Amino acid sequence: MGFFNRKKENVKEITKVEPEIVTKDATAEIPQVPIDNIGTALFGGYFGGTTASGVTVTTQTVLQLSAAYACINFISTDIGKLPLHLQQETNGGWTVNKDHPLTKVLKKPNKRNDLVKLLTQVAFSFLLGGNGYIVIVRDSQGTPINLVPVNDWQVSVQERTNGDRYYYVNNCRLLCGYKTSFPKQKGSNRTIREEDMIHIENNSLYSNIQGSSPIEMASDVFGLGLAAQETAARAFQNGTSFTGFLKVLGNTNPKETAQMQEAWNRAQATIVNAGRTPVIPGDVDYVNLATSPAELQLLEAREQITKEIARMYKVPGHKLGFNETDKAANMEQQERAYISDALETITRQLEEQLDIKMLFDSEIGKLRFKFDFSKVISADQLQRYQSYAIGITNGFLNRDEVRELEGYAPIPDGEGEEFLTPTYTAKQDGTGSLNTTGETDGEN
Repeated sequence: MGFFNRKKENVKEITKVEPEIVTKDATAEIPQVPIDNIGTALFGGYFGGTTASGVTVTTQTVLQLSAAYACINFISTDIGKLPLHLQQETNGGWTVNKDHPLTKVLKKPNKRNDLVKLLTQVAFSFLLGGNGYIVIVRDSQGTPINLVPVNDWQVSVQERTNGDRYYYVNNCRLLCGYKTSFPKQKGSNRTIREEDMIHIENNSLYSNIQGSSPIEMASDVFGLGLAAQETAARAFQNGTSFTGFLKVLGNTNPKETAQMQEAWNRAQATIVNAGRTPVIPGDVDYVNLATSPAELQLLEAREQITKEIARMYKVPGHKLGFNETDKAANMEQQERAYISDALETITRQLEEQLDIKMLFDSEIGKLRFKFDFSKVISADQLQRYQSYAIGITNGFLNRDEVRELEGYAPIPDGEGEEFLTPTYTAKQDGTGSLNTTGETDGEN
């Protein structure tokens, strides 16, 4: 926790045997929410602008767009399913540390969420608003004991002239009962210091304080998609009745006109009458004003918008229902690109933030947080077993390591820890034996 080595005014030192840290004074002045940030803290994400298509785009309306919801849901749930481990450096490699206190924090981040829900919520917030937040709750010695996710629209950020950054959290009831950066604060509104907030952010057009929302940056794309979706819905609604007007040849009085209109509407009303062929008198003509969905090219427009949104979120087309004819090998390549471009964009930020703000200075480089993608990109059983056989035969994997990868217990008595080496790669003495001591048969 590199931040804890920076001394600020009005702080006191609390000594811990290993490592030594500095925590903030509980009596320090609590920064107030700036007036220009109150609107963002209270209502951020709920209001949006009207796009060129005439549709108002907000985080709520975007989720009504099937392509946007699918992309956001795919990425956030896939990240939530990834195992997150605390690893330690051992002989130049990395192994999972199951005994460190932070491992328990990952198992139960707070009183309500498990790790899957926490990661899903943070990724969901990031994909919608451009920012993901997790409040770190510490004990009196500065050791993290809880992690609390906060939505993007609940947070505003202020950076002071000296570089200190404060996060103002509004209406997060999950924080009630926890002591945060300023222990005297209670309730759902909190001020959080930078060292106590894990913050992942999208690229920003205006500053490096908060990330820009992809919905805000590409509002016209989402607006066009919403407009096409609404147009398709209205076309379906109007398709159950005739859209046009009746033209009467001759003169009629208002009463006769009203009766004719009522009879026409009664014959076409409700789904039950949809598709029925009306019969009109010889002195009445029907003038059609409707435009067919084919003429509007709604299907083509919606498919193009789906591709645009998939490209923005880097989601492969076969996940959204197109490019389904691609070969399996091509789909596997798309899945690997999806992991690299869509998922790791978020997970790498989380790993770096967790390392910096959850570990002490003496632990950085010796411990690390790491997402495990092995189950996501794992091959089928036959391919896995073939690769394991190559690893065991060539001596860079032992049987216990393979069993661990497959979720099995080690072989008893440590027999599985032995590394095997094929004879054709062993160091030999020229006789074809595995003699590595230089002795020949018959010599003492």
